[in-house]
Amino acid sequence: MGDLVSGMTKQKRAEDNLRAEDVRVLERAEHPISRANISPHALKVLYRLHNAGFQAYLVGGAVRDLLLGRRPKDFDIGTDARPQQVRQLFRNARIIGRRFRLAMITFADEIVEVATFRRSPEPPDMEDGETADALAPAVEGDEYGTPEEDAWRRDFTVNGLFYNIDDFAVIDHVGGLADLERRVIRTIGDARQRFGEDPVRMMRAVEYAARLGFRLDDDAADAIFELHSEIRRAAPARIAYELGESLKGGSAEPIFRGLEAVGLLENIAPSAHLAVQSHDDVRLWPLLAAADRAVRAGERPPEEALVGLLLLPLFTPTLEAAVANGLAGGEAEREARALWEPVAVRLVFSHYRSHLLRHGFYLLARMLAVPRSGKQVMRLMRNEAFDVASWLARFLAAGCERFRPAVERWQGAAERVVKGLPPVSDEAPRPSGGAHRRRRRRGRRPAAKGSPQ
Repeated sequence: MGDLVSGMTKQKRAEDNLRAEDVRVLERAEHPISRANISPHALKVLYRLHNAGFQAYLVGGAVRDLLLGRRPKDFDIGTDARPQQVRQLFRNARIIGRRFRLAMITFADEIVEVATFRRSPEPPDMEDGETADALAPAVEGDEYGTPEEDAWRRDFTVNGLFYNIDDFAVIDHVGGLADLERRVIRTIGDARQRFGEDPVRMMRAVEYAARLGFRLDDDAADAIFELHSEIRRAAPARIAYELGESLKGGSAEPIFRGLEAVGLLENIAPSAHLAVQSHDDVRLWPLLAAADRAVRAGERPPEEALVGLLLLPLFTPTLEAAVANGLAGGEAEREARALWEPVAVRLVFSHYRSHLLRHGFYLLARMLAVPRSGKQVMRLMRNEAFDVASWLARFLAAGCERFRPAVERWQGAAERVVKGLPPVSDEAPRPSGGAHRRRRRRGRRPAAKGSPQ
């Protein structure tokens, strides 16, 4: 309790010191944000709130990214309108949340989140199944606050910036503009206190630093080194979500390097931590770099394949056996199951996702062996996990030179079979006959020697 009180006191002292300074405001001519770069749906929401007499700000990561010249992933809006007032303005809005209620305004290709200004610290993200519509319990009136109070309850200073649709000014209550200029990720208030409130913020701090090319503030870095084991308190579903977002964003390699450097990866995914340290020629970092190149090129690998990269180095012995002398299907399946089941339980993967991951690894091992027949090739290509396996094969070939010939052999075999040709040309070596027994034809058993015909 003493540590908690001490942390809260430090945070309050820091807030008071900063609030004593003048709020920094950039007028329209002083910043690069243009409405042309803001989603038309978000602009529609902002203007309708403003025309109805409410304050309406673009908030959070969208303002940060626009100031940096980046394209925001989504556009969130803060307002003094209460959730039910927002719902009255937008027929396509629904109210979600239990304690902190948000209005989600749904358009054909986008969802705009509208939150009423609050004074409480930012709560952890809602878990699956935790949403509720208008019948959810109402938030107490003292939970709502002013724009300044809303800025101070956020996690990092670079996420505490507001863009006012009324005069197109950028408003900074928390020192976020200075930290953008310094390229620093810093918590709002005491770092240990904020990470103690929600350990997942440690993952986000590393993610923001890696994705933006920033560095962690010294206090934030020290707090993560001290508290990294606290991430185990976070709900597995939230950790799985953050890992998925990190893998899909095109910056997976620097993010996971950062997680490993501060001790978080070992606590989040011990098997991935082992994968970092194993097999000199099949390393996690080149695999993630290959995935990042694909994502940045506009491709969309399935998330199961991206997650699979975290453990692919540990599957190397099985892949080596498949390349060298073929591999019995049951053996490859058992190896894949043994590798993935603990991870699936730890990160609460659904049964179907676990199935895709496990069978994606199994198919990958089958693909690296010399194809036996066109039917075998077609069976693999028709398997529902084939897309996962083919992306894993592509990343493996890009990240490890030693496996590239086997992957190219499979790709050539698939192309030949699609054209109606045998998978292996006459000049290519055939698989050894000892690896697979020839199946006996059904029918009468051959008569024994000397028996009447």
